[in-house]
Amino acid sequence: MGGGDRADSVKARETRRDGAEGAGGSAVPAERDAGDYARQTMVSSAQAHERAAHLLERMADAHPEEAESHRQSAKRHLRWAENDRKLAEEYAPEAATPTVGDGALAGNER
Repeated sequence: MGGGDRADSVKARETRRDGAEGAGGSAVPAERDAGDYARQTMVSSAQAHERAAHLLERMADAHPEEAESHRQSAKRHLRWAENDRKLAEEYAPEAATPTVGDGALAGNER
């Protein structure tokens, strides 16, 4: 492996091609791409916690003998969802579109 090969592999880790435009797309800094991915992951996690909380509330209604346990678990999931939303907002890239407000997640319940 020559010196030129090493430079190519380092360059490949620093940027990637924008998938939306195909192989001829413009290079996107990997740091921003990672930030977008991390934000989207936290939003997805918050949505999953909210769905779990909703399910646990329904389970509490269906099983009165275990209702308290289910409601406690639902509260934990809601706390985790809020924490994920805060992290997504805190660590979002500067140019990111705000998508993690309370209203953004509410429409994704199942």
